[in-house]
Amino acid sequence: MGRASGRKAANRSHGVLDEARNIIERVGGPKEIIIRSNLPQEEKISHALCELLESEVLDNSPLDEYRAALQFIVIAWNMSLLNAGKRFHALQELAQRIKAVDEVERREMLADVERLIARKDALFPHDKRAVVSAAVRFEGNELRVTAAALTAPEPSVVGP
Repeated sequence: MGRASGRKAANRSHGVLDEARNIIERVGGPKEIIIRSNLPQEEKISHALCELLESEVLDNSPLDEYRAALQFIVIAWNMSLLNAGKRFHALQELAQRIKAVDEVERREMLADVERLIARKDALFPHDKRAVVSAAVRFEGNELRVTAAALTAPEPSVVGP
C-alpha cells in the first residue's frame, strides 16, 4: 500500500471511530473508546462470525449469498445480547421489516434468525460484544470476514 493509500485508510478509520464516539455519546455511553486490534485470531469478532458463516453457506457459493448470510448472522448475534423481553420485541420489529414473498417465507426467515441466535449462544455464550460492522469478500480463493465490535466497559470499583 502506498503512502497516499495508507493515509486514506487511516482517515477512513478515524472517521468511523469519530462516528462511533458520537453515537455512543448520544446514547449516554462511556466517553472513552479503547481500540483492541492486536487480539489473537481466535479472539477476534471476525473469527467468530466467520465460524458461523462457514456453516451457513455452501462452498463455492456466490459472494452475495455470503453477504446475505452475514447480515442475518450479525442481526442474530446482536439480538442474542438482549434479554428475553427485548429480544421478543426486536424479533417482532424485524418481522415487520423483512421483505418476503409471503408469510411463510417471513416465518422461515425469522426461524433462521432464532436458530442463529441459539447457535451463537451455544458456540460463544460468554461473548457479549455488539457487532457494529461486518463485511465479507474473497481474497483469491479465501473467504475473508472483517468486522468491528463494541464491548461495554467493565464497571469501576471506585465509581465513574
